[in-house]
Amino acid sequence: MTQTFRTLIHEELDGIVRVQFNREKSTNAFSREMTLELTAVCKQLQADAASASRRIHALVLTGGTGRSFSVGGDFNDVSRLAEETQIRTYLGEIIDLYIAILEVDIPVIAAIDRYAIGQGLQVALMADWRIGAHSCQLQMPELKNGVACPLGAILLEVLLGRAKMQELVFDCEMIDAPAARAHGLLSQLAATDDLQAAALAMAKRLAAYPRTSYVATKRIQNQRFVAALEQVREPSSQAHVAAFLERTGAKHFDRVLGTGGGYGGHE
Repeated sequence: MTQTFRTLIHEELDGIVRVQFNREKSTNAFSREMTLELTAVCKQLQADAASASRRIHALVLTGGTGRSFSVGGDFNDVSRLAEETQIRTYLGEIIDLYIAILEVDIPVIAAIDRYAIGQGLQVALMADWRIGAHSCQLQMPELKNGVACPLGAILLEVLLGRAKMQELVFDCEMIDAPAARAHGLLSQLAATDDLQAAALAMAKRLAAYPRTSYVATKRIQNQRFVAALEQVREPSSQAHVAAFLERTGAKHFDRVLGTGGGYGGHE
């Protein structure tokens, strides 16, 4: 069964759902619409996972071959945020997406080609297993662009520890595939042409594990992420409100939008 979305390609084959981010540009910037659509997909999959007639056994998230996983939030959306309530709602939708991915009780695999930046990288970090093309690059550039990075920081700290979080968040530079694998940001590397097949193979492999043990382990571990995200929800909102209202990232936003972009390092 194939569902129709405006920003996603949703395909189902042999119990595996493949969701490809499908923005008009190959950079796959995360618009608010894509955030909300992906949240809805995850909630549907969780409802299926909890049903007695469960059909779906794994989820693959990808930007597609030759397209970025996602270069971050869409600055065209961000540029419209002018009031505190709007900023809080925007950030809340992103946190809700991360939690929705974490709460899907089936294996989730991220297949990453080209770039995964800011929100794009953070979405990938919610997956159980991350496969990167040998040429992919990852980045958490928020701070150098004048944007607060509390969500990226807490996710990296839970995943990798405080010292590694500090290195990646404060450095803000691109991380190539071998370095990302060494850091633990990627679980596996693959040739670009083999990326989608590798993701599907891992989805099938994890889906074949005995379900009760897999789900119990995943829930217990992901509860730490959910608790961490909820703990920083309000402080993150405050930090983003302060940064947006003071326009600390205005120069970066204007530069990106001036080139016809709509992407980059922010949550």
